[in-house]
Amino acid sequence: MTHLALTRFLDERGIRVSSEEKQFILQKMHSPSGEGHLYADAIFEGGGMRGLAFVGALRCCTDLGLQWKKLAGTSAGAITAALLAANLPITELEEILGNFDYMKFLSRKTSPLIFNGDPRNDLRSPFRMLFCLVLARQLGQYSAEPFRNWLQQILAHQGIHSFQDIQKTKSDRQLKVVVSDISRGEMLVLPDALDPRVPALSDRHKQFREQILSKSALQYPEQMSVAEAVRLSMSIPLFFEPGRLGDSWIVDGGILSNFPLWIYDVQPRPGQSVAPAPRWPTFGFRLVDSTIGQVSEIQGPLDVFASTIRTMMNARDRYHLREIDRGRVINLDITEASVTPTQFNLTADEKVNLYCLGYHWTKKFFLEQWSWAEHLKKRGFSPTGECL
Repeated sequence: MTHLALTRFLDERGIRVSSEEKQFILQKMHSPSGEGHLYADAIFEGGGMRGLAFVGALRCCTDLGLQWKKLAGTSAGAITAALLAANLPITELEEILGNFDYMKFLSRKTSPLIFNGDPRNDLRSPFRMLFCLVLARQLGQYSAEPFRNWLQQILAHQGIHSFQDIQKTKSDRQLKVVVSDISRGEMLVLPDALDPRVPALSDRHKQFREQILSKSALQYPEQMSVAEAVRLSMSIPLFFEPGRLGDSWIVDGGILSNFPLWIYDVQPRPGQSVAPAPRWPTFGFRLVDSTIGQVSEIQGPLDVFASTIRTMMNARDRYHLREIDRGRVINLDITEASVTPTQFNLTADEKVNLYCLGYHWTKKFFLEQWSWAEHLKKRGFSPTGECL
């Protein structure tokens, strides 16, 4: 496999942020911390293999001097968030994610009776997948263990095993991972969903938390494995076998919230109508594929099933994306890359295109759309952070 030095392509394509552009962008940013750091929080959307565009986006943010505090994501977004939370520098992210053979994640089929070809097309043929899985008496085509082992090894090299290790590395850094509990029909945010200090949604939820902590021998939720939480979040239904949390089956968080931009929003205190002003922004990194927005042609029950799944994973978050939030969402248009979520056999050119598109659209966002003062104003605050 050809070794990819991804940043070289930014210079070759002339899209790297210039010193003049950086100066212009920084004038529109929030004030640095007392130590001179430019902090931000980040939320990453799910999107399978298309998530490689996040690496390009993060390179652009690094070129601007941004550093990350609170992080969260779903599926591929959870992978990105976890690697950032482990304090991996951008050069290592580019090296690891740009040069990895992702087909290694598909090295362990759950049964010899699973017959499929190019993985990029699997989600387009859900009934073929269902037929093979029923025949093989399995819940997913591939084991997620190769992925979990890979991530666990990378995180361990950074001294990260559990969520509590992230806080030890950076005391005010947080990581949250969204998963879907298909046994109980609930969205879970890990590790919060296991925290007895957080009010339970119901008696059933309370019993579920107690069961997980007891069965897993966890004294508190922050002891949960980060690699396991991310493995649960990226378990695309039917494609990867679901994971277990207690007696619940857990799959990809994207079926309930693929873009959890709301996850760190602070609610108003009792007696107040407006929440406290943020000290720094929360940027949402969203993958845009214009083909998803096209009208689906429904000609039979197979089309109904496939379109229902696609709608379920995209429509909810798009509907709830409020106007005041749009100014903090970085839309990475990866349409021209023509990559599907399960295209684990990415070529070198496809990796480079995703990376460069991520960089390009992030740079364009900061040059043309972002303004900290305007963002605060839309959310009801003055540029100084006071309520209007």
